[in-house]
Amino acid sequence: IELHPYFPQVEQLAYDQANGIITEAWSPLRRGDLLSDPVITDIAAAHQVSAGQVVLAWHIARDVLAIPKAASPERQSENLGALDLALDPGEVEAITALGRADGRINAQDPAVYEEF
Repeated sequence: IELHPYFPQVEQLAYDQANGIITEAWSPLRRGDLLSDPVITDIAAAHQVSAGQVVLAWHIARDVLAIPKAASPERQSENLGALDLALDPGEVEAITALGRADGRINAQDPAVYEEF
């Protein structure tokens, strides 16, 4: 499902976890456009890591399977560094709080999707 800090899918994730469903995040970095968000960059600076690593660590902390696109070996290696980053609960909460009504990338809501 589409899931990233601007569209955190709190209710869907809670449902999935309560029912033993592994949630896979589509566009876990929101195509990179949230990597300059001050909340994310401040957390990255505090941990001396990249903003992308912070977002991926957020997914991990929420038990979400995130598979980011990474074409270069350098970016793949950087993404793997998120496995070594442990965010504290306040940081996870601050990132989750970035969710917003216009956070969805794809404006088509799958709950009301109609094929044309």
